[in-house]
Amino acid sequence: IDHKDDAVRGMLTVEKGNLMWPAPLPPPPVAKKEEVKVIEPEVIDYRLPYVQGSKQAGYLAAGVLGAGCISPDPAFSAMFTTFALSNIIGVQVVLGVSHALHSPLMAVTNAISGTTALGGMHLLAHSNSASATTLGALATTLSTVNIVGGFIVTKKMLDMFKRPTDPPEYYHLYGIPAAGSMAFYTAGSMSGHVPEIDSAAATLAGLLCIGGIGGLSSQSTARLGAASGQAGVALGVASTLGHLHPDAATTAKIAGLMAIGGAAGKYIGDRVEPTSLPQTVAAFHSLVGVAASAAAVGDFINAPVVAELDKVHLASIYLATVIGSVTCTGSLVAFGKLDGRMGSAPMSHPARDQINLGLGAATLGAGAIVMGGPEFGTGIAALGGALATSGAL
Repeated sequence: IDHKDDAVRGMLTVEKGNLMWPAPLPPPPVAKKEEVKVIEPEVIDYRLPYVQGSKQAGYLAAGVLGAGCISPDPAFSAMFTTFALSNIIGVQVVLGVSHALHSPLMAVTNAISGTTALGGMHLLAHSNSASATTLGALATTLSTVNIVGGFIVTKKMLDMFKRPTDPPEYYHLYGIPAAGSMAFYTAGSMSGHVPEIDSAAATLAGLLCIGGIGGLSSQSTARLGAASGQAGVALGVASTLGHLHPDAATTAKIAGLMAIGGAAGKYIGDRVEPTSLPQTVAAFHSLVGVAASAAAVGDFINAPVVAELDKVHLASIYLATVIGSVTCTGSLVAFGKLDGRMGSAPMSHPARDQINLGLGAATLGAGAIVMGGPEFGTGIAALGGALATSGAL
């Protein structure tokens, strides 16, 4: 009998006439000696955040003042000011948006970005060639598809959050001040006695669009934000028409193109299924990219003497062309992935970085040619090259 086997020893009661039960208790386990860990106090550098903030403030100040040093004229300074302030406003407005409203936010910002129609309207009003008219018509029509369809998709997304127990909503009442503002502006613009009302209307339109994006920060104001965005875009279109004062034929042409685009946008928006809303937003956004590039190239074509365009004008044409192209192709890729028509994995070509570097260099090189104030043929070729390389990039 193995007395060292705990199981056997526990069952053993009598051995050779001797009482063996109960078995002796096993020895207690040896207590482990706890090692005393010396915790070093955490050293907090209270100065570091202030140093980093000071550096960032210095970089910002140097960048802004540096832009002032290289500014060629007041027009560039004004455009730079608008650009800087719009970036700050955009970040502050979007920063507080809840995660659940990210998709409606993308939809309403996409619809507001359809104000690229205003560039097409300018082209149509001042066109002096068939090419410029065609590009202006394309930009106006596609932008209107995006505006109408985008706001319909936004409403469908917000309707998904609506519960049967929610109280009734009367957001249509905001149409009263919107219509009143439109009527007041129209009367003032047509009177000819208040020439600055166009600028005031454009400012109000911008504020309403910003308010539309900011309204998406919470569920309680999301629908109000959508209504604000719609009013802003409508007033923006009206103020552009008032500023341009086009003749009756051009006005009818613009109205017809926007009616076609609006009808197409409503047709698509009404028929899209709830599960397809995100990819529909991406598809609509590709139209904005095409419209931006079309308006920019048309503006270049429409210039009486291309070589006499100032640097600010050339820079805006080049940037709009490139950004529009990137927006179009990027949105189409997003649509393909969201709709399941493309794989979600990123491109894994072994020479991907080298290809991107080459495309980026070609895009920048084309920009340098455009900024050099070339003749028409060279300039349009450079814009076409930038359009192709940035889209592929």
